[in-house]
Amino acid sequence: MKMQSLCRVFFPSVLIYVFCLAFPAVESGQAQQLTPDQIEEISAQLEVIRKVLTEKKSSRNQSAADIFLAAAGSDKAALALYVECYKEVNFVREGREDSDFRDWRDRQADRFRDDAFIEGIRLQLRYLGLSCKAAEAEKLSAVFASLMSYVNSLTQLDEMPSNEAMQSINGTVFAKAYELDRQLAKNKSWESVPYNIAGIYEKTILPYLREENPSQLASAWDKRIEQQMRVVQFLEKEKEKQLKGSRDDKRATRNRQNKRRQGDDGGGGVLRAHDKEYFIRETLPALKWGKLVDLFRYGNRANAAMEMLNFIKENIKNPKAEVWMNQLMNLLSENNVSAASGAGSQVPAATAPAVNSSEPPSVTPRSTGSTKAGSVPPGLEPK
Repeated sequence: MKMQSLCRVFFPSVLIYVFCLAFPAVESGQAQQLTPDQIEEISAQLEVIRKVLTEKKSSRNQSAADIFLAAAGSDKAALALYVECYKEVNFVREGREDSDFRDWRDRQADRFRDDAFIEGIRLQLRYLGLSCKAAEAEKLSAVFASLMSYVNSLTQLDEMPSNEAMQSINGTVFAKAYELDRQLAKNKSWESVPYNIAGIYEKTILPYLREENPSQLASAWDKRIEQQMRVVQFLEKEKEKQLKGSRDDKRATRNRQNKRRQGDDGGGGVLRAHDKEYFIRETLPALKWGKLVDLFRYGNRANAAMEMLNFIKENIKNPKAEVWMNQLMNLLSENNVSAASGAGSQVPAATAPAVNSSEPPSVTPRSTGSTKAGSVPPGLEPK
């Protein structure tokens, strides 16, 4: 195919077409060196092409975010999009027969009637849509309110969501179908597991507040602690079900618990830190200490230092007591150096170690948006 024909196929814009006419193809044996002016012109046109492709990719990603959020609004729409994305990734792209897809779909009948499974993929969609918007946003402030709403709504769930909510959104059929791996990888300060409360706070919420709104740190820590305690309650409720439920319920609950104990919940074992005994002994003290460190660093240091001292006294038997004591001594020492040198009011502080936690996404308003079963997922139509 001649170069001009290729240009018409792949770059239909007038600008690119003019570029192709300006540099016509040469027959074999007639190759010659490009002049500096030609190289400069080509480079300029390539930059235009790069901008066009970037804008198209951004538009498609934004469209995908809207589709995910709309599908998350209802069980029917979420399931329809799941089926079509699964078909696209595992059958269409692999060149498998439609009969193979229909056989797979028929075998999933029980799973597709499972409320826990449906809830899990809706959570995936809700968080994936938010993640796409975050990756496209120039500043986190554009999506921060939505993220807080998402996390706050996690407490509205009545029980622990399914394992689908414990999986990284990067590996979902939705992300694979829309080829979002590079897009999602752009944001390094973003948790990938929808139910990982600790990750969301550690990677995004707390760092943002430290930079933009330190006065809200105490409130954020209190919300985080409350939400992680909610996860503990969910797990305790599951244990009660195992004791009182039917044989099938007991087996299903036991299987889920075994996977979580092994860290096989898709999110790196985000629930292991929420076993009641472990949480009270290890997780909760670490969270409370983390809050005090931020209060010292960004609030009233005198009050925070006294609270930290009292906290150490009250938890003197905790294995971390000596670590906390050393941290407080370092903070006091750094504070003295800062005051003596006339530096700013903030001092570097070691924050509490990240604690694995799980959480559910906010409940989205019911949407009329749906995905027609049997169709190609929106945005994946043949070009």
